[in-house]
Amino acid sequence: MLIYQLFYNKSSAADEGTLANLSNVINRIDVQGAENVIDKYRAHFAFMDDTLDSYIVAACMHLLGQKEKDDEPNRKQPFFAGLDNHSRYQFLHQISKDILCKYIQIENNMEVMNAQYSELDAQNDALKDMFDPVINRYQCIECNKVYKKEGFLKRHLSKEHDWLFGVDNQDVQSPDHIAIYRSSYMKCALLLRDIEDAYKMADGDRIAATAKFQLLLSHVGRHTKYQVWLFNFLAYIYGILSPKMAFEYKWNCTSNLQGGIGNNIPNDNLVEIQVQRIKKKIQTQGSNATYESARKAALALQVQDAIKQNIAKQGQAKKSGRKRPKVSKAGDVFLMADKLIKAGIMENIPGCEFNTYRGFKDIYARVKINDFHSWVTQAKERLSMEERH
Repeated sequence: MLIYQLFYNKSSAADEGTLANLSNVINRIDVQGAENVIDKYRAHFAFMDDTLDSYIVAACMHLLGQKEKDDEPNRKQPFFAGLDNHSRYQFLHQISKDILCKYIQIENNMEVMNAQYSELDAQNDALKDMFDPVINRYQCIECNKVYKKEGFLKRHLSKEHDWLFGVDNQDVQSPDHIAIYRSSYMKCALLLRDIEDAYKMADGDRIAATAKFQLLLSHVGRHTKYQVWLFNFLAYIYGILSPKMAFEYKWNCTSNLQGGIGNNIPNDNLVEIQVQRIKKKIQTQGSNATYESARKAALALQVQDAIKQNIAKQGQAKKSGRKRPKVSKAGDVFLMADKLIKAGIMENIPGCEFNTYRGFKDIYARVKINDFHSWVTQAKERLSMEERH
């Protein structure tokens, strides 16, 4: 939903290369923006997936100098079919790396952000060292002046001793705002794809790594509940639990109901599934529903599933031979990629911008370091108090 709030605007349909414009190009009438994501989640997610593929294809075509998909690329690998798997991997890996550097990582916002956050941490530690518990006052290490509140001390250090308490990285950006839009969208969409794959594969390390980026995006979008949950998730892994418990917590974030590789779902989704099934059981009881009947329904669901699976296994039940044909999205992807190439979205031209998204800023450049550092500091204090009690 946050990605659609940032990148999908119905009025941007006239700007070639925006999500609204691309949805019109392939006639996705069921994609209407952030307000309908919950009601039509699958349609919006499929559109996001297809759009990301089209951006990647367009970036690859532009990198290889192809104006059309059937044109000869300027970078060739002779006898590609005869190469071993390692050589093929190296060739494709280099192309992927070039796409990442040229079309996605056009700014070093994360490095700037890390440096500024580390500076704020050092300043915060210095302020704590200036507090004298005997006199219950802050004492300046530069001139030994005494202050009652931390804010007064910070203002004194800024005016008298030229201390800088963090500078937001919003001004560190490229002048090509269309390139920033492209880069930001691909960052967010690739993160979404990586999160989905990490949960499907039950990869605890990737789940924890992507949570850090989700925390920043939640701060930008002001989704406070997600921000608190993600902070607590990371705090338990890296600061509160023992190494053994943190390992178990990180690698038990998913469940598998059907078995097989890539069929895991987040535990939150499992809870929602169980709640919906219990509700259906209770609704069939009508006015006879009680706390005890609801409790029995909740306990019986798992047993019923086990019995059903055993009967199907013993009876060697076979699924119907008719399968729903897979939807071919190659046509839509190449249609959107062609649109992106012709609109010049993959070019880097200073001064370019969309009419709807004027002065578009990189998603991570929108993180207000001072506010984020202050929020994290307060969250640490709150969590430490909760753990004590």
